[in-house]
Amino acid sequence: MELMYPIALIICIVLLIALFFLKPKKDKVYTNGKKVANTKYIKETEYYEKKVKRYKILSNIIKGLSLVCILVTCILIARPVKIQTKSEEKYNRDIILGLDISTSQCEVNLELIKKFKEIIPSIEGDRIGIVLYNTAPIVYCPMTDDYEYINECFSHIEEQLEIAIANNGNPPFAYEEDGVETPMIWYGGVATDSESRGSSLVGDGLAGTIFSFPDIKKDIERTRIIIFATDNAVEGTETISLEEACEICNKYKINLYAYCPSIDMNIYTSNEKIASYKRAVEQKANGKFYTGSLTQMASNIVNEIKETKTSLLKTSKKTYVTDYPEVFLVIIVITFLVLIFVEKRAKL
Repeated sequence: MELMYPIALIICIVLLIALFFLKPKKDKVYTNGKKVANTKYIKETEYYEKKVKRYKILSNIIKGLSLVCILVTCILIARPVKIQTKSEEKYNRDIILGLDISTSQCEVNLELIKKFKEIIPSIEGDRIGIVLYNTAPIVYCPMTDDYEYINECFSHIEEQLEIAIANNGNPPFAYEEDGVETPMIWYGGVATDSESRGSSLVGDGLAGTIFSFPDIKKDIERTRIIIFATDNAVEGTETISLEEACEICNKYKINLYAYCPSIDMNIYTSNEKIASYKRAVEQKANGKFYTGSLTQMASNIVNEIKETKTSLLKTSKKTYVTDYPEVFLVIIVITFLVLIFVEKRAKL
């Protein structure tokens, strides 16, 4: 236990010492009553001496109790507290969902989002992030374990996907939410230079997802997982190819779970695209590849994630300040009650 404001106690003690040595002048002029002659005979009696002795003892006790009350009050003013600094440590994983937000993926992405929302309770405790990409990747939800915020992000994406599907796969530029125009997820950062660079740049999307992990170069041993979805229908020139991005994934020991819709689910993909995607994931990233049933994929991924080890997440140190006035309050109350009791008996 320590004092939050020790200077307050020091000031109080200095004042008490000053008061102790400060003796006011006694007024020898009698203002009330009458002088009594020959009192020395009374003072010599045993009864008087006994009464005076008792009075002095009680008077000293009152002074002592008063001093205790004052000192305890000074301690309370100085605020007794217990200060603890704790380093919170948590074992968990970092998981990023990387979604190809090209318009050809609307229906598949919608089902993926729904499945991932079902997965969340099974991996609660892990940190989750969302990266959206088309021409370029953006971090839509930074890595966090705030599941309320994560679900809000998923619900927002889900709502916009439903709007696009209802509009025959053509998303509007913006829609109104409480009177505020909100840009659609297909525009802004994910569509940077789309006219010249193209869309569904899968390699860039995976690379951007990889480097969205915090401290990826400093803490390579941390357990990191990417759930990555695309139809692999690349239209344009990638800065980084899918194979190169998969090699980077392997370099940083990231667990990659890749998904591609089957031909009957997405007309923009093909057996060749699925095969090249699968080959890059399994051979270059040493990852797991899924296609077809989303339900089966979700179940398998949950089991796979649970089998991966958790790693230590060191958070910043936190200081906890706990007040402890109870003991001193009890002391001052008991002392004050005793003081009242003694004062009533301190009569000559």
